[in-house]
Amino acid sequence: MRRLFILCLFLVGLCFSTSAQNPIKRQIKKLNNVYSFINDNYVDDVAIEPLVEEAIRATLKELDPHSRYITQEEMKERHNRSLGRFAGIGIQYTLHNDTIVVRKTMDNSPASKAGIRTNDRIVAIDEHSIVGDTSLNISALLNGEAGSKVMVEVVRRGVAEHLLFTLKRDNILNSAITAAYRIDDVGYISISNFSRPLAAEFYSAINSLGDIRSIIIDLRDNGGGALTSAIDLSSLFLNKGDVIVTTEGRSKKVTHYKRRDDKPFDLPLIVLVNENSASASELFAGAIQDHDRGIIVGRTTYGKGLVQRMIKLQDGSGVAITIARYKTPSGRIIQRPYEMGKGDEYMIDSTRYLHPDSILFSNRPVYTTLNKGRKVYGGGGITPDVYIPKREIPLSECVKEARSNNAFVHTLIDYCDVVDIYTLREQYPNFEDFEENYAIDSLAMEMFYLLANISDKDITTSDKEYIAVMLKALIADRLYGDDAWRYIYCKHYDHMLHEALEIATNE
Repeated sequence: MRRLFILCLFLVGLCFSTSAQNPIKRQIKKLNNVYSFINDNYVDDVAIEPLVEEAIRATLKELDPHSRYITQEEMKERHNRSLGRFAGIGIQYTLHNDTIVVRKTMDNSPASKAGIRTNDRIVAIDEHSIVGDTSLNISALLNGEAGSKVMVEVVRRGVAEHLLFTLKRDNILNSAITAAYRIDDVGYISISNFSRPLAAEFYSAINSLGDIRSIIIDLRDNGGGALTSAIDLSSLFLNKGDVIVTTEGRSKKVTHYKRRDDKPFDLPLIVLVNENSASASELFAGAIQDHDRGIIVGRTTYGKGLVQRMIKLQDGSGVAITIARYKTPSGRIIQRPYEMGKGDEYMIDSTRYLHPDSILFSNRPVYTTLNKGRKVYGGGGITPDVYIPKREIPLSECVKEARSNNAFVHTLIDYCDVVDIYTLREQYPNFEDFEENYAIDSLAMEMFYLLANISDKDITTSDKEYIAVMLKALIADRLYGDDAWRYIYCKHYDHMLHEALEIATNE
């Protein structure tokens, strides 16, 4: 009975039209009567809004794991994220010794134009001290409507007086391309999400790599994004008329999304995925696999193949309601199994990638790829063509703990307060020289040991190598950008990428 009551309240919240069927009308009228009586006669004043929100949440929790209520703030954030932007001053920061420290300023952002630098300490925002106050939402203070102003007070090493900057917030474009570089004659592009400008960003990134023999697209830990972006990216590699994805639902007709024009890229393609590659990532990987267009390498993907329709409510909040399922071009259902009303169990399920083949093949439907007739499997997620098991880096517990406490980043902050690392650009004017010849000095290592509260005798040779690589990668990031960090780290510790490079070389 409680579920029926909640469902009726939810239906009212969605303002169902008068064309609804009579049984639903009767239940809505019944609910209206109850709420009218509560409003007129209940012993105390009642705030209706939180009751409605809680009822909506409870109702959606009884459905599939991906139907949910979205607050006003979340709706705005989702919209900006889908466009690949947010309004702010354009910095990345971390909390270091109870103070906000600037880790990076984004190119052409209000912060970089005003002269805010890496390692600057932000001690006040709009004349409100933020030092030591960990309860503050710093992002909320720094971000805001585009065109609005915010004043930040900065402490800079070597400058006696505090510096004041009045910044006009602007839309900050957040690229979905987190890395794009060459490894010999193989291109590597990492994508963090499927925001709407993705295809254009990818096109620019791949063309910037020059003449390459093949391309590796890294979708590991990519949680997805816009369906249109998955279609657009797939279209760069498929032939005209190729089906990319199909949607099918109870009240939604079957829709086939196809490649319209000729593909611009004929390069051999490898796609890296893991258990956190979801939604749009799976649509892309499934299309590439079903058309035998590339090789999928890694572990079976998350298995999120339900289509949600976003419904904006009158107060600016909204709901995501599942209306259909995605299918790959061969007809595979991407969504992994779930039980209605058991979303918590679904979210924590890790068995999908613990098996050597990620998901046991027994009782799973078998399909064939569209060009070569290879076996592929349905029933949830995209099973890779080449499975790469998880492999932990052999580290001592003390180093693992230091890593989880962000000790590497904090060491770099302290190190940059003592050493002007930008003089290294004079010694190593390009990244290639730096990567080949630069070695971490003993001061940086000792600062890490001190901050992590470990001694040289507590750790192994493998630990020392890892610490040196991480610190070198972070310095490279400061000097040459994100690609440098990823290149150094992956060269030493990304065994999945190493496997992909071997496949690419033999293609």
